[in-house]
Amino acid sequence: MGKNYVSFHAQGGQVLRIALCLSALYKIPVKINNIRAGRPKPGLAAQHLKGVELLKNMCNAEVHGAHIGSTDLEFKPSHLHADKNHTFFVDTGTAGCICLLAQVALPCALFFPQRDVVTLVLRGGTNVPMGPHIEYLTEVLRPLLNKFGADFDFKVIKRGYYPKGGGEVHLYVKPIQTLKAVTLTDPGIPHEIFGWAYVAGVVPIREAHKMANDVRSILTEGLNKNSISVPSINIEVYKEDRSVAIGNGSGINVVCTTTGGCIIGGSGLGSGRHEQLTPGTQAANEILDTILAGSCVDEHMQDQLIILMTLARGMSRINLGSKKLTCHTQTAIKVVEMILNDFNVHFKLCENKDAGGNTCYTLECEGCGYENKIIR
Repeated sequence: MGKNYVSFHAQGGQVLRIALCLSALYKIPVKINNIRAGRPKPGLAAQHLKGVELLKNMCNAEVHGAHIGSTDLEFKPSHLHADKNHTFFVDTGTAGCICLLAQVALPCALFFPQRDVVTLVLRGGTNVPMGPHIEYLTEVLRPLLNKFGADFDFKVIKRGYYPKGGGEVHLYVKPIQTLKAVTLTDPGIPHEIFGWAYVAGVVPIREAHKMANDVRSILTEGLNKNSISVPSINIEVYKEDRSVAIGNGSGINVVCTTTGGCIIGGSGLGSGRHEQLTPGTQAANEILDTILAGSCVDEHMQDQLIILMTLARGMSRINLGSKKLTCHTQTAIKVVEMILNDFNVHFKLCENKDAGGNTCYTLECEGCGYENKIIR
């Protein structure tokens, strides 16, 4: 692979995660400048630093600028390798989002040059603001990953909430030869809606019941109003046992499957602050907005699929309905096309008309067909 550094700016952590992942897989050195510039606390936070350290350990990289507050980072990868236990451990020491750590490590673990399972031991926050909840990773991302021909097993050892963190999740990743392209173009209609409303610590169970009731009423009303058949809506309500949950917290995660084979997620988090929307309302609206837009994926999934579409073999097509690309998705695409400029990776957003004459969008990508040569 090329020895010259690819240089670019990183206004947010997402750029960092995608850049380091592709750098490790393709052995392309990267220089990332202005990391989180303009933020109240610019530079690498604990969560971002731990992601850097995790990837460094996975590919024995030479790294400069890896410290809290650093706005410039150089990452020069070597070969992906694991110790004899095939295990990587990272602890943010904060309520840093575990799922964001998974985002940076999972693609590399999938292509580890070995047949043995790679274990990721991740400590931090399982259900925290500004990041996916652990249920989103396991119940929405995982089944979509299955469509690409990959999978992982998991154990949630402990849940951790903001601001204490203290959660722990183990991911067991089976390396694969290659990802296959996916076609998700039929949004279908809702087939089943299910989810979990929980409280932990001193938060009373009535909060979980309220979140579940909000989801049921908003989705039922919204679907009926738009003449869409309402499927069964099953929300499990429970209080976390103190032995498996650190701190006080509450939230709700909802999943909607469709007759078109789509998996849509919605989440809400109780924060104790006066938010504009209650957790149940937020989760329900995320599901409803996606259904009414005719999209095959929710907005939070858009950018997470970019690296999978990039690495897959063949042409992937994702119907976004009336939803355009999110800012996160646009940024992810730019990073991919910059780093893999020599691999002729290009994304295309196609504009079409549906049966009703409404504008709809399809995102296409001819993937690189990244291959794990150890597995045949």
